Amino acid sequence: MKQENLTPLQKDYAVYLPAISSFFSTYIAKQRVEEFVPQDRIPKGFDRGIEGMNFLNEEAGYFTYKYGLYSAGHAQLDLQKSLVQESMIQQRDRGKTMILGDSGGYQIGKGVIKFDWKNFEGEEATKVRQKILEWLELTADWSMMLDVPTWAADHIHSPKTGLKTFEDCLEKTQYNNKYFLENRLGHTKFLNVLQGSDWETAEKWYEGVKEFSDPAVYGDKAAEGWAMGGANMCKMPITLRRLMTMKFDGMLEGKDWMHFLGTAQLDWSCFLTSIQRQVREHINPNFTISFDCASPFIATAHGLVYTNAQHTNKRWSVIMDKAMDNKALAERHDIPFPF
Repeated sequence: MKQENLTPLQKDYAVYLPAISSFFSTYIAKQRVEEFVPQDRIPKGFDRGIEGMNFLNEEAGYFTYKYGLYSAGHAQLDLQKSLVQESMIQQRDRGKTMILGDSGGYQIGKGVIKFDWKNFEGEEATKVRQKILEWLELTADWSMMLDVPTWAADHIHSPKTGLKTFEDCLEKTQYNNKYFLENRLGHTKFLNVLQGSDWETAEKWYEGVKEFSDPAVYGDKAAEGWAMGGANMCKMPITLRRLMTMKFDGMLEGKDWMHFLGTAQLDWSCFLTSIQRQVREHINPNFTISFDCASPFIATAHGLVYTNAQHTNKRWSVIMDKAMDNKALAERHDIPFPF
């Protein structure tokens, strides 16, 4: 099968990061040591087997792309097991690929990762913090620090977390940030995560965490970039206003990566590309913006496939339909792909 390298097409656009699902990386890893996917389920044209689906493998991938996001929230945090079970990520060529590590704050808030909220600074909670920190140092080139999203204090999650207010979430995030920076080994670069539901709360959060990005406070341990969450990543007036405050605070110089969490709309990819180009031209030539989306992996789990795109005044998006999955079609090679 002819190989397609998608990385050169990236050019100077804001960088799309496929949010790699753990089930996808598990398929790659298990097939390396056993016949996890039966041979009769692999199309004959896939001459490099399941490994060909590993787009981080420049040699074997049917298509290749150097970027990805992988979350501690779904990862194997036992480092020795991670080397085997997540070998797609852990055994990649570090010189030719880039993985952004999500710290799993979302999954902790949702209870996917068990956490001792009652003793936030206690031994059990610190064990989880340390496991995540060590996993990020082992796994990722860039990593998000462990923020506590503001929804962790809403009426749905408060009974579980014990958090009551916006200030509670900010305070806990400050504690986590300090722990991460004071205990970091330097094997990954950190993004300082911003939250807030409107300008007032976004500003309060920024003022509360910007010291963790300040070399005057944390020296060479200070965070090297930013991650935009909450209103910062979905309300453009707030995004632009935040960027201006960062510019005047000197918080874009030397901060070479900014990630927009869960932002995957086509129009925002254009907005972020424009912002990236302007910051590179006027402030920091090494500045890169990224955004992530898990839709391709979620679609696969539900048997869907991208087909046609719709670009109209009413809708600007890509469309999914049910994928063909029938062994009776295995010998047919003349069926055109829907796109």
